[in-house]
Amino acid sequence: MKVYSVYKKYNKDFIAYAKSITGNKDIAFDLVQDAYVRALENENIFLNMNEYQIKGWFFTVIKNRNIDFIRKENKVVLFDNDVPEEEIKSFEEEVVMKNLLESLPEKNKQILRLKFNMNLNSNEIGKVLGMSPSTVRSRLSASLKLLKKNL
Repeated sequence: MKVYSVYKKYNKDFIAYAKSITGNKDIAFDLVQDAYVRALENENIFLNMNEYQIKGWFFTVIKNRNIDFIRKENKVVLFDNDVPEEEIKSFEEEVVMKNLLESLPEKNKQILRLKFNMNLNSNEIGKVLGMSPSTVRSRLSASLKLLKKNL
């Protein structure tokens, strides 16, 4: 078995290389172990390779696994540590509200936008949309009931 002979001969080199690119002994061991697992899963690719090509393959896999590890860690750290939980919840609530608003009829959306985004009262909204203030209040009330119901 070629993988086993490469392991016996070059394992220390693989670990030294992994330590040099990670700076962490534990991560280095994990990367090398991942490379061995991949090698055993794909042993057939080594049939036409010589020992040095296999060694090169291991170095490449170790390097690529380290890049994958760094990307994964950066995503987790970026999401977990850089964004306060309140902002995440606020963002989620905003997305839910936008989806709920989009489900309303267009006239109701217009009334809600004018009321809450532009801070217009029912008389002003009525003038803008060409309807009576009582119709505006009625639609506003109906829209708010629909939103509450869907929450």
